[in-house]
Amino acid sequence: MTKPSRHRRLTSFCFVAALFVLAAMAQPTRAQWPLWLGDWYPAVEIELKWDDNINRSIDGDGEKQDVVITPQLSLQTVQPLGDAWSANMKAYMEGAIHGQYRRLNYLAPGAIARVSRPLGLDDQRALVLAQVGLRYEFHEQDFRFGAEVNPRVGVQYRFGERVYSSLYYEYDNRFASENEIYDRTGHTFGLDLDVELAPEYGLEAGYSYRHGDVLVHEPTDTPAPNVPNRVFPVDNTFKSRYAALKFEDEETHRFYIGGYYAINLYTSVNLRLAYEDIRANNDSYPSQQILLTVTHLL
Repeated sequence: MTKPSRHRRLTSFCFVAALFVLAAMAQPTRAQWPLWLGDWYPAVEIELKWDDNINRSIDGDGEKQDVVITPQLSLQTVQPLGDAWSANMKAYMEGAIHGQYRRLNYLAPGAIARVSRPLGLDDQRALVLAQVGLRYEFHEQDFRFGAEVNPRVGVQYRFGERVYSSLYYEYDNRFASENEIYDRTGHTFGLDLDVELAPEYGLEAGYSYRHGDVLVHEPTDTPAPNVPNRVFPVDNTFKSRYAALKFEDEETHRFYIGGYYAINLYTSVNLRLAYEDIRANNDSYPSQQILLTVTHLL
C-alpha cells in the first residue's frame, strides 16, 4: 500500500518543481537573491523533449512516443585555482515528468565538479578540462532507482573569433539498487561544434560514439524471452507487456544539430534535433528527438 502513495508524492513533487521553475523565470535579475549566496549563482532550466521511440524498440509497431518535461534548479560557482587553473562546481535538483509513461518519472539530486586550464600563449584559444558528475535517481519504479558517476576529460578549441569545438571522452557507470539489469557502464567519445553567428545567437552540431551496455524494450507475450542476456520480468511501464533486455559491449551513435538564442543577459533558448541509433544484438534501435531548452540565470 505504501508504493502507490510514494509514487503519487514523487509525481506531485515533479509538477510542483516545474511550476516553481516557471515562477522563478519571471524574476528579472540575480540581484533579488539573498546576499548569503555569495559567489554561488542560481539558475533554472526547463527541457521539453519529444522522443519517437522512448522505449528503444526494434519493431516499429512496438515503438512508444512520449513528451518529457525536465525541470532543473541549480547553484554553481567558478573559483580561480592559482594563476592558471580554475574550478567550476555545480549542485542541482532535477526531475522528469512524462506525458504518458509516468512510471519513468524520476527525481535526481546531483553535483558536478570541473577544473580547467588554458593551453598555449593565447589563453583564450584552447582549454583543457576534467570533470566528474555524481547523481542519484529516485524513480517511480523501485527497480529503476540508481546512482551514477560520470568522469570526463576534454579539450576545447576556438577557431578564429566565432567557431568553437570541443573534443571529449566520458565514462559512465550506473549502479542500480534493485535489479542488476539497470546497471550500466560505457565509454563515450564526442565532438561538438558551435558557430556564433552574432553575439546573441548561433548554430551547433555534434556527434558521439558510445561503446558499452545498452537497455532496450521489446513487446512480448511470454514472461521472459529466451535471449542470451539478462531480462527483467515483464512490467506495465509502457501500458502493455514489454521485456527489458540488456546487451553488453554494444554501440550507440548519436547526431544532433541545433541553434540557440539569447533573449537577454539572463535567459536563453536552445532547440536541437537529434538522431540516436543503438546497434545491439545485430539489430538497429533508432530514435529521433526534438529538444527545446530554456535556461534562466537568477
